[in-house]
Amino acid sequence: MPSVQHSRSLIVRSREAANRVLAILLLVIFALLVAVVTVQVLSRYLTDSPTIITDEIARFLLIWLGLLGAAYASGAMRHLAIDFLPERLPDSARRWLKMALQAIVLLFAGYVMMFGGGELVRQTLANGQTTPMLGIAMGWVYLALPLSGAFIAFFSLLEIVALARKPHLSGDDV
Repeated sequence: MPSVQHSRSLIVRSREAANRVLAILLLVIFALLVAVVTVQVLSRYLTDSPTIITDEIARFLLIWLGLLGAAYASGAMRHLAIDFLPERLPDSARRWLKMALQAIVLLFAGYVMMFGGGELVRQTLANGQTTPMLGIAMGWVYLALPLSGAFIAFFSLLEIVALARKPHLSGDDV
């Protein structure tokens, strides 16, 4: 059986690798968003005729940026948290509370985001729903939901395993 330290380092490495992938995706999406909005602004003020498709592209890029950004924040443990109660609990109670909260996040990400989002993607692809300007399948836009849900579920699962194997919690682990 692998040692706690070895397992923890595997958990840390897995989290870092997934967050690296997300960081690269987010960087590309953000760069595209800046370029598209720049083209939109320039076309509006230089030609007095705004490019219509840039608005739709920017909207869809923003959807992907927001959802994958939430997954990145989850993996980096930078998401919004209210720590008033956990910081006043003893280590064992804090660990169980944190594991319970991560389990709730895991269930939400798995059921609502992955399953529900996957069903949304499937239905829109099956119905042939397309975007008004670009004419691409809306399923591709909605794919951000199950994809970000998969990352969030993965990070929650890693955190549950790490908490279960951790001998004690420090103040930074709240």
